[in-house]
Amino acid sequence: MAGRGTPVGGTVLAVPFVSPTTRAQLEQHGMGWFDLTGNLRLRLDRPAVFLDRKGAERSGFRDPSDRLLKTLRGPAAAKVVLELAETELPVGVRELAERAHVGAATSARVLELLDREAVVVRSEDGAATSVRKRLLVERWVQDYRVMESNEVISTLDPRGLSHALKALSSLGTGVVVTGSAAARAYLPDHVTPVSPMVSVSLYAEDPIGLMKQIGLKKADRGANVLVMRPFDDVVHAKARLVDGINYASPAQVVADLLTGPGRSTEEAEQLMAALETSDSGWEK
Repeated sequence: MAGRGTPVGGTVLAVPFVSPTTRAQLEQHGMGWFDLTGNLRLRLDRPAVFLDRKGAERSGFRDPSDRLLKTLRGPAAAKVVLELAETELPVGVRELAERAHVGAATSARVLELLDREAVVVRSEDGAATSVRKRLLVERWVQDYRVMESNEVISTLDPRGLSHALKALSSLGTGVVVTGSAAARAYLPDHVTPVSPMVSVSLYAEDPIGLMKQIGLKKADRGANVLVMRPFDDVVHAKARLVDGINYASPAQVVADLLTGPGRSTEEAEQLMAALETSDSGWEK
């Protein structure tokens, strides 16, 4: 038992920079942190102290000789992320590169970044043996934003969402649905969506052609269909056919919801909770 005046609790990690992913993990373990960019979390039971201050979201320290990957921005990194979210493990650097259709150097650098962030567990030979999929997607969306990473056209289907979804079922592989509609496709039948569906988001190889084909009109206000030219064809390659409609992969859907408008963050949390019931990789 601690004596009078002896601090209780207050274990703190002090380093030049603590990333958002690392902060989340430290918080789960009841630890605090301090870095040179101003991020600070300190909690003491006795005396009662709680300090929480935000600093930088990215490290400002750059060593010219340091060639370690710092972000997951861009199509190549996204391909590795999406492959890791569903690939069979264990998987080595070169095999992952082949599956993701990227260069071995890209595969190696992305795995190294994810290893530093404790998103993946690797064996002595460098193969990924375990992937924390929630953390994987949460780390990706630090550098990916659905409304910024893709070319987005806000449109209106005057006949409503039911018409839009019905029309999409006959369009083939050139269209992939994401967002709220895709989340519903992956939820178990007995689960009620956390919020009503107010719009449909989709990726299209030919956005303008799609709009003409199903009668969508550009709309600055009242839009109910978001048509996106994807950041990369990987959204089509990873699509899954469910009841006649191509849906983006679960990891892509989660990322799009986490960075989407409205209550989409709540939808992302509900989808991840559903995914973890059949895939332990999605557990918190």
